[in-house]
Amino acid sequence: MKNSNQIIQSLKSFLAASKINAKGKSVEEKLVIIESDDWGAIRTPSIETISCFERKGFEVSKSIYKHDALASGDDLEKLFNVLKAHKGSDGKPAVITANSIMANPDFEKIKADDYLHYYWEPFTTTFKRYPKHQNNWEIWQQGINDNVFHPQFHGREHLNVNRWMKALQSKDKAILTSFEQQTTYSGKDDYSFMEAYDWDNIEDVKQHKLIIAEGLKIFEAHFGYRSKSFIAPCYNWDSQLESFLAQEGIEWIQGLRSQLQPTGVFNQYESIKHHFGQSNHGILYNTRNCFFEPSMLPQKDWVNSCLAQIQSAFLFSKPAVICSHRSNFVGYINEKNGQRGLNDLNELLKRITKKWPDVRFITTDELTNYLT
Repeated sequence: MKNSNQIIQSLKSFLAASKINAKGKSVEEKLVIIESDDWGAIRTPSIETISCFERKGFEVSKSIYKHDALASGDDLEKLFNVLKAHKGSDGKPAVITANSIMANPDFEKIKADDYLHYYWEPFTTTFKRYPKHQNNWEIWQQGINDNVFHPQFHGREHLNVNRWMKALQSKDKAILTSFEQQTTYSGKDDYSFMEAYDWDNIEDVKQHKLIIAEGLKIFEAHFGYRSKSFIAPCYNWDSQLESFLAQEGIEWIQGLRSQLQPTGVFNQYESIKHHFGQSNHGILYNTRNCFFEPSMLPQKDWVNSCLAQIQSAFLFSKPAVICSHRSNFVGYINEKNGQRGLNDLNELLKRITKKWPDVRFITTDELTNYLT
């Protein structure tokens, strides 16, 4: 039985989702897509790193990323077990569209070159550098084979290479402290140079195309198929990239209702509205209309809020596209963080299949088959 606060929150969530769902194409089936970002990307390497940052005066205590890290093997297995426990009307399990980063900075090579040039390493190499991640690649493959983990392309890095390298070359003390901890925090709030396709000069877009092309090649080499969907880190990309993405085989751009179009000034963006199934530059937009982020705001009732948003999606004949970042399921830094996310996910999936027994769980790249 919901209390009055839960009822009010659910109503607000329903109405907010309805604004997103009012426009766009339709689907006949009740479809649930869980889009989860940041798989393969570094963030916080260890508890010791957090302690180091606190001693240095970094503002990490309230950071939404302090519990975010590469998921350990244990994290992955726990998540996959939850997903396998819930099946749609077609008998297929709940599945995560795992938006994945293909590479991370090679800190040793960058330092050896005195920060003059950027070097990257494949995400699978990064796994080997972490103590509880040695078998991650094999576990990813098992999740793929079990149809609960379906990678799609999120970028080569979750990093604005030009900005980060300029900061390193300036010998900024906070940046170098982070570098020694093998992460990219700036020492100021949550900022970690994560807007990979933001630009300071419009000419940067040319480099972004090269980075994306290389990232897509790494993706295909690892997974044996081409990614059909893409989500830009931090929902930030220049529209010039879209026709290029279409040429590279991308059919869908995942995102929020608003694209953050760069202007050349950091954190000042032009907002471009999109709706589900909208076509532009030979590509379709998939708009996230449901949100499940217990790690970012632990005090919120994410289960009932998300259920209200799903109800709105189905009312408007839209797929329920759930935005849920990797950080919700990671207990490597803080075990309670991962357990909270898994418990809530288990409850959410249980209530979805009970309330809508005809629901299907699909991945973003399957959407084309369902458009009416």
